[in-house]
Amino acid sequence: MRKVFIYGGCTSRDAVDHYEDFGLELQSYIARQSLISAYRPADGSLFDTAGIEGTFQRRMVRGDIIGNLPEHLAANASNIDLMVWDLMIERVGVQKLSSGGMITRNGVPRRAGVQPSALGGSYTFGTDAHLRQWTWSLYRFVDTLRETDLRGKVVINATPWATVNQKSERMESDSTMTPEWFNENVQRYWEAAEKEGIKVARVSQEQAIADTEHKWGPAYFHYVPETYRAQLRAITELL
Repeated sequence: MRKVFIYGGCTSRDAVDHYEDFGLELQSYIARQSLISAYRPADGSLFDTAGIEGTFQRRMVRGDIIGNLPEHLAANASNIDLMVWDLMIERVGVQKLSSGGMITRNGVPRRAGVQPSALGGSYTFGTDAHLRQWTWSLYRFVDTLRETDLRGKVVINATPWATVNQKSERMESDSTMTPEWFNENVQRYWEAAEKEGIKVARVSQEQAIADTEHKWGPAYFHYVPETYRAQLRAITELL
């Protein structure tokens, strides 16, 4: 069984239910931490995470603040056979701190009691400014992969957001983060990573089907079982 480290988004974590069929097992998981915040650590003393409910949520928030991805890779490299990288968390962008560093815009400041005066501007996913910051972090990430001998073990889960559900009904939402918005904007990020030699496992739009009965509720990125299996086929075919 290949030991898998998942980094980035929940869509890849939801595929774990099908791992055994593909000779995979979960080794570790870092969620809700953008690549930018991973390489732009913030001052942890500005945050009080004690009141955040749930051990997992609290751990992920703390990891995002200090940017613990590089440290995690260095500490666990010998136990990682495959790193599945999911860029879905990048959709929320990042927030600057006036003292330096950045955090992922996932509600951390509000939940961790950060004063508005401690916050700076933000970078929105899909903009040229965000992509420049992300690319800067990508180069550092590639350096980390070289240092840990993991570069050849990383595969991006490039599954588009679903536009229809299992009933062939179009997915609707009041959010501006539509499937068309994400699917168009994420392409430049996948391509930038690919240029650095990182493998990209692409799933077709036709294979991306939302599940209205998903355990986490209906969403563009909560898929039917066959979509998760398509993800895993695409990933394992590149190994």
